[in-house]
Amino acid sequence: MPSEYYCPRCQSEEIIEYEDHFECMQCGLNFSIETLDDDIEDENILAEEELQGFTDAFDEEERKKLQKMFEEDNFF
Repeated sequence: MPSEYYCPRCQSEEIIEYEDHFECMQCGLNFSIETLDDDIEDENILAEEELQGFTDAFDEEERKKLQKMFEEDNFF
C-alpha cells in the first residue's frame, strides 16, 4: 500500500514506514511521522540523525538536559 509520506530531504516516495517514523531508501535518513504531521516546511524538518548530531555537540550534562526536553516534546 502506498504511503502518504515522502522524504522531506530528497522528495523520494521510496520509504519504509514504521509505527512512529520512516526511513528513506534514497538518502537513508529517518524522519518522525509526528514531525511530518505538523505544519512545518520541508526544509525545516530535521532527520532523526540530524537531531542526534545536534545533541552530540553538547557536553554530557547539556545533552541530558536536551534529551529530556526532546523526550518531553516527543522528538525521540
